[in-house]
Amino acid sequence: MIIAALRPCSFVDWPGRLAAVVFTQGCNLACRYCHNPSLLAATAARPVPEGEVLALLEARRGRLDGLVVTGGEPTLHAGLAPFLARVKARGFAVKLDTNGTRPEVVAALLAAGLVDFLAVDLKALPQAAEWLTGSAEQPFGARRCLELALAAGIEHEVRTTLASPVHDAGELDALAAFAAGAQRWAVQRFRPGGHLDDGCGLAPPDERLLAAAGHAAAAHGLTLSVR
Repeated sequence: MIIAALRPCSFVDWPGRLAAVVFTQGCNLACRYCHNPSLLAATAARPVPEGEVLALLEARRGRLDGLVVTGGEPTLHAGLAPFLARVKARGFAVKLDTNGTRPEVVAALLAAGLVDFLAVDLKALPQAAEWLTGSAEQPFGARRCLELALAAGIEHEVRTTLASPVHDAGELDALAAFAAGAQRWAVQRFRPGGHLDDGCGLAPPDERLLAAAGHAAAAHGLTLSVR
């Protein structure tokens, strides 16, 4: 597994827990609003050895609650399951962030008991998702990952980065339907600057769009978190 970066301590990446964070290299989407474009390529300039991550966890035993594995897209890595097994064997919980495009990998990880919290991105409806990410199938994969988390009975959340004009009130209602049943729908404000496609014309959501997200969440029985 190629680890591009290690954050020794985070208060925000796992709700309610103190965790270290690893960023895997490589992604199979090209989201126009991506704020980690350096992670898209398959190779990292200075990869972090897995042993360094495990040593950090050992050194901070009793202070860290777990490890967040994010990306890039972690499920692209054949070494993900063995790495998570080594983390779990040391008594640390695991949160996995995924873009939802490889539900078969998520299914295998959940079946092996290697994930304690699953965060899955729900980018947009199919037509908008194709423009935004390069994949019209993304929302369907995200829904499948949510269903897997529900079946496994683990903590989870569905995440959507809100950006105008790709999201509007009607789109948000349909996205909330995709997320129905989730423990939480976490919407994140798009913040311009440093993202993959600076000329994409996206803008942060205004208060009306955030209010529309609230109405959509309520209509579909979802707990909404705005970040």
